[in-house]
Amino acid sequence: MRFGIFICLISLLFACSSKKNQVQPVVSTAAVTRVEEMVSDTMLYYSRGACFGMCPIFELTVMKDGRAVYLGKNHVDRIGRFQAMVSYTDVQQVLSKANEIGYFELKSVYDNENVHDLPDIITGISHEGKLHRVRNRYKGPAALRMLYTEMDSLIERQDWKPSGGSRQE
Repeated sequence: MRFGIFICLISLLFACSSKKNQVQPVVSTAAVTRVEEMVSDTMLYYSRGACFGMCPIFELTVMKDGRAVYLGKNHVDRIGRFQAMVSYTDVQQVLSKANEIGYFELKSVYDNENVHDLPDIITGISHEGKLHRVRNRYKGPAALRMLYTEMDSLIERQDWKPSGGSRQE
């Protein structure tokens, strides 16, 4: 009996020590899955993830028909779920900026798993029937900041209405 308990304790010790060396994912798999499973109606996706500080945490999804959903989670002016109608012009401004910076030629991931406390910024843009997604957490191209500024402006220009319910992940 004691030998069995001893074996269990040793096994537990080794199991815990081996997990210390594993790098924990810094982006929720739910966020990545949502982007990868974007339905054909989705035009734009933009999210900012958590860090150890006061990083804004939110998600924006804009459908091809202009319907938009904003989910503010933390360190943003709007907390909760909101809806708006985004104009064709607003979407075209984002697409224009994406084309200007060469977004559709960028790598899918900019990251370094050894660097911690950086927020994920995930964008997904559907253009000409193809979805391109970029996850930027570490040393992405500086030009991406221009796209983020354009998408932040798009968010600020909308007339957001609370839509009830929240989908906190």
